[in-house]
Amino acid sequence: MKRLAILIIVLMALVTNCAAPAPPPIPTPAPVPAPPPQVYPEVKGTFIEGVSGGDAETLNWLLAADASSFSYAGFCIESLATYDNDWQVHLRHLAKPVAISDDGLTYTVTIRDDLKWSDGTPVTAGDYVYTLKNLMFSDWLHYPYQTDWQEEVGGETVFVDVELVNDTTFVIKRQTIDPEFADNAIYSLTPYPKHIAIKYEGDLEAFTKAEEFNNLTYTGNLGAYRFKEWIRNDKYVVERNPDYYLGQDTGAPYFEEYVTKLFGTSTAMLAALEAGDIQSCGIEPEQVAKFKQMAWIKVYTVPTSAYDLIVYNMRHNGWEGLRNKAVRQAISMSIDKQTFIDEIRFGFADPAFSFIPKPSPWYTEEGVPKFGIGDLYDKDKAKEMLLEAGYGTRKGDGSIAIHDKDGQPIKLTLVTTTGSKLTEDITLFVKQELGDIGIEVDFKLVPWPTQLRQYMMNKVPGSDQEPIYNNGPDAVSEEPWDMMVLAFNTHPIAPSGSRVFFMTDGGINFWGYSNQRVDELFTEVRSEEALDPEVRKQMYAEISQLIADDQPADFLSFPRSNQGFQTNVQGIDPGMRLGWNYHEWYFAEPG
Repeated sequence: MKRLAILIIVLMALVTNCAAPAPPPIPTPAPVPAPPPQVYPEVKGTFIEGVSGGDAETLNWLLAADASSFSYAGFCIESLATYDNDWQVHLRHLAKPVAISDDGLTYTVTIRDDLKWSDGTPVTAGDYVYTLKNLMFSDWLHYPYQTDWQEEVGGETVFVDVELVNDTTFVIKRQTIDPEFADNAIYSLTPYPKHIAIKYEGDLEAFTKAEEFNNLTYTGNLGAYRFKEWIRNDKYVVERNPDYYLGQDTGAPYFEEYVTKLFGTSTAMLAALEAGDIQSCGIEPEQVAKFKQMAWIKVYTVPTSAYDLIVYNMRHNGWEGLRNKAVRQAISMSIDKQTFIDEIRFGFADPAFSFIPKPSPWYTEEGVPKFGIGDLYDKDKAKEMLLEAGYGTRKGDGSIAIHDKDGQPIKLTLVTTTGSKLTEDITLFVKQELGDIGIEVDFKLVPWPTQLRQYMMNKVPGSDQEPIYNNGPDAVSEEPWDMMVLAFNTHPIAPSGSRVFFMTDGGINFWGYSNQRVDELFTEVRSEEALDPEVRKQMYAEISQLIADDQPADFLSFPRSNQGFQTNVQGIDPGMRLGWNYHEWYFAEPG
């Protein structure tokens, strides 16, 4: 027993010695440090953007057709959504993406619930519905972009149906499918306050002169800035909006003021940039190399959705020869696009032959005549075409003398705006090119508002029509003209918005172009059939081919923009939509 007891004790000792040691105590984990607070830029300074050329026309944006007016108003009141440089949609006044029904006919729009007018009244879906039905769709206001909200049903043009659901939701119902409806119409929608606008409803003069709309006193927290001052042809000043709906968490925007400063010439504007008197401006192509050498200037070269063009006046107060397609082709054939790009644009452009820019998925050159390039830049052939059209005489030596049908010299008036060396250079280039074939060109440099009112707006002579940009085929502008140097923009994702320029009844078809097949195609491209990308691409190809063949304008180039900034300006996202995030720009050093 004793041995047994000893053996048990020994075994117990062995077991005890072989057992795993007791685990050490579990240490208490150190507290996880809180993430550092997000640091946002400091609000400071005045950002001054330089502009040469024309001032805006109006802050009452529903009456506007020029980019400057939309830009000015856009500082203070934004739209439902916007795009970044990759053309991705970013919500603005939308609370969530637009919901589209399975049949593609119903669009449900839900706005944010924190939007307010300046008097503290909430912005509601009712304001949007009122803006659409009572203002934009009205026959008394002549909204230039009505066609974006219309559709063809049973051979008739009708407006889409708009219904109020509740304070934050409204529904848009179509009878036909439009694959580009959201991009062309809905995302850019901006409201007027119903409780103010209703006072002026039906009275165009009163609406046009309404102080609230012309001074943007109603915009509340709907934009990054608030209107402060507009001295015509001098400067447009907005001040930081502390209530900006997108800035409640970030403190944006970060400039105390944003000033658009107008200069009489681009030379004066660029001198101000070089001296540091302004923070940003566009740089003329021939000056880019110089400014890229300046350590205190950052130059961004970016693609654009714009195109340079020379518009031909086909209305009855333009030279009658311009209503002949062959004559327009001959004129375009006489203007050398490659020389224009090399010597006027200094290489910062690609040749344009129609209205859809190269970055667009719908761009094509297939079947598109390339006037002004290669075999279609031919001044001798142009003279032959003019002779065949009745505008010339063949001399005994075989040469051709160009003249009108009465044997008098052809003298055309070319109109463009003042203040831009680039547009003046284009004008002189065109004058020289057409002079080579015997067409004299006189040019008029006029302020932008004058160009809009006296040369682009039109009415039927002797009628009581209000002048607008397209009052029908018999309407003419106050002043006669033959050609006009301009730049238009095309939505790369949804080019059908350009119907406003090229359809017979397009709201900004001020030069009188008309082609029934083009009208039909612009309607078809907004149809169920066009949901198939390949079908839509074919439609856009045919539109491009027809317009390029008709030459209602000489499409010169798709330019690249050069924008200069002082290097202390940060937050810039360079690209085709440069400026889409302007409310996030800031001064890295004292401004």
